[in-house]
Amino acid sequence: MLIDVHSHYLPRALAAALEKRRVAPRIRDGYIEYGEGSGTPLSAGFTDIDVIVQRMDEARIDHAVLSVTIPGVDWLDAEEAAGVARACNDETAATVAGHRARFTGLATVPLQSPAAAVDELRRAAGLGLKGVMIYSNVAGAYLDTADRRAFFAAAAELDLPVMLHPTYPVCAEPTMVGGLMEMAGFLFDTTHAALRLVFDGLYERHPDFKFFVPHSGSFIPYFAGRIDMVASARKGAMGALTSKPSEHIRRFYVDTVTASPQSVRYCCEFFGVDRVMHGTDHPFWPMASGPRLLDGCGLAAGERAKIEHQNAARLFGIG
Repeated sequence: MLIDVHSHYLPRALAAALEKRRVAPRIRDGYIEYGEGSGTPLSAGFTDIDVIVQRMDEARIDHAVLSVTIPGVDWLDAEEAAGVARACNDETAATVAGHRARFTGLATVPLQSPAAAVDELRRAAGLGLKGVMIYSNVAGAYLDTADRRAFFAAAAELDLPVMLHPTYPVCAEPTMVGGLMEMAGFLFDTTHAALRLVFDGLYERHPDFKFFVPHSGSFIPYFAGRIDMVASARKGAMGALTSKPSEHIRRFYVDTVTASPQSVRYCCEFFGVDRVMHGTDHPFWPMASGPRLLDGCGLAAGERAKIEHQNAARLFGIG
């Protein structure tokens, strides 16, 4: 069995909200504008579930964890965001109900209003959604504000995985050169967001928190030694932590969305093979690229089985 833990779609309610906007993020002329210098064509792979299933069949992917694509509802005003998130989660739950063998669904929540985000997370869990995807900033605001701790506490209480995905980055301006925003800006944003949460004490408060940092853990595993060194040497750099930052970071779950066999192998070494899962980042990347990558990783049969389906089935409760 092959599970894809990193597959996105655009629910109708979010599309309608983005089409009404006059400024980015918005949909205009068949194009999703995330912000200045960033966007993508609105292809059928974002909106047509039959197309997604067909591509899964072509790539020999049995099951996908479906999440709401960026920008989510974070840029809408709080009242509208709550209603759109609710409609998106209803649509995701209905899609899963109509294709139970093929999809598991993740919720989206209005994190600009933490109390509303908690309420919607609880409601979405009641619909059968198996986790939630949040974005690396909330319309430019940080995730580790004190009022948002209630959201992470609710996810921990419900034992729901939280997937952290890049969105239009806080460092957008200096990365508007060629493809630097997609190459580095998006991943810097998830690196920055995930580390802020770690140093704010996410795992101190919730030791078993199920935190999924895709794109192979972003930049974080590759400079974990530097993180530990600076944290130990600079006064105040440990934040809320009582042990080395890398001991917290190694608790991440990560995926294989990297286009690099070497990176997948390193993630297996750094995080442990039990925390690495196959992903494709469809529709941004071709769906077949995920399975092809695994072919070049030199994995033992048992390791590949964990990455292809066992780890994802355990994390997301996929039967």
